[in-house]
Amino acid sequence: MKKIYIHDEFDPEAIAMMQALYSRSSDSVTKHAERVKKSGSKKFMESYYVGYGHASIGDCGVTTIFLEGVSILAAKAIQDNPLYSGQETSTRYIDFSTQKILDPLKTDQSKMIQKNWIAFYTNSFENIVLKLKNEFPIREGDNDKTWEKAIQARAFDILRGFLPAGATTQLSWTTNLRQAYEKLSLLLHHPLAEVKDIASECLGKLKAKYPSSFSHRTNLEQQKYYAENNTALHYLMNSNVDLSNDTFISKSNIDNSILESEVTPFLKNRPKWTTLPKLIDKYGTYNVQFLLDYGSFRDLQRHRNGLCQIPVLSNEHGFHPWYLSQLDTRTREEAEVLLKNQFTLINELQVKGKISSFDLQYYFPMGCNVNCELTYSLPEMVYVTELRSSSTVHPTLRKIAHSMHEVLSENHPKLKLYTDTSLDIWDIKRGSQYIEKRS
Repeated sequence: MKKIYIHDEFDPEAIAMMQALYSRSSDSVTKHAERVKKSGSKKFMESYYVGYGHASIGDCGVTTIFLEGVSILAAKAIQDNPLYSGQETSTRYIDFSTQKILDPLKTDQSKMIQKNWIAFYTNSFENIVLKLKNEFPIREGDNDKTWEKAIQARAFDILRGFLPAGATTQLSWTTNLRQAYEKLSLLLHHPLAEVKDIASECLGKLKAKYPSSFSHRTNLEQQKYYAENNTALHYLMNSNVDLSNDTFISKSNIDNSILESEVTPFLKNRPKWTTLPKLIDKYGTYNVQFLLDYGSFRDLQRHRNGLCQIPVLSNEHGFHPWYLSQLDTRTREEAEVLLKNQFTLINELQVKGKISSFDLQYYFPMGCNVNCELTYSLPEMVYVTELRSSSTVHPTLRKIAHSMHEVLSENHPKLKLYTDTSLDIWDIKRGSQYIEKRS
């Protein structure tokens, strides 16, 4: 007789043990649950997961780590994982003017750089809100509260371009025990000292919480391998392509004639909001390259089903013009002077030999362009294109989604796409994208 049980009252190690016992016993989970209650799971995890290397057992126990007061750069490092699940504080809906800013150099000049960014971010807010209210007045039938929040979100969209990547944020990470150990072991060799410290502290807390599941012996050869390749493992360093703001380069090894001859019904009959089946992955991949501001790159990097390496943040590719185009004349003039002076001060830090290009990232604003390179299967290419083409998406990323749509339309004429290709418009829906308690 079919039976279905839900057991979520146990800790991660107990849950892992109960699942592992299925592989060695035909008894019901009700018996396994009683065994866990009587004998516990600690010795089991130490003996069978860590002691004997049954890694799949570690996959069965899930925990959630909450990190607060870490830089935006550190958040990206933790999220740089195709198996990442979690949430992060949004620069679109949260005022970052009071967030702590990390300053690894701690000199008078580095402190002044961070202070200048936050001063502009804070002092420009009211002018930007006033300009937006004049451009997008409340319409008949609009909810006052929703309109106000939509205006505020748009202002934060603009001002995030001037936030330094050293601004601190909060994020959660839901992961299983094996993936936590493997990811944190890799992050112990990250180029940023902050990330190394976070990884070490997380491992320490997990070991204290779950000593039987984090009693691994240090693999010296593995650690040496990570240490020798730490830069390439964590950052996209080089590009063989000279990119500009309007450059969008796309390459694909997908033979569309074969694709259409074998799976045309999947391409033509796909309903809206339906992901193409994963079996289409086997037909090949897309590789696309373009420039995008770091703020919008962060949104793109959240898509895990593909490769999107983290670029090094700098002013090599300039500041994205969209952020300046949204400012009133006076504020724009102030911003242009600020950018020129700030970049001079930042580059002086490196010229003086006091800081690496990795640590220099803490001082650059998120409006700076970075080199983006994506490797996606066709289903992921379609998913990101449609999702990021919505009118509520940040305009700089939405432009990239439209370029992806053009490539897909040209290369796969039988593929049904539901991309929002409308012009950028004011959309009050952004004001309703909040988490609030119902009255």
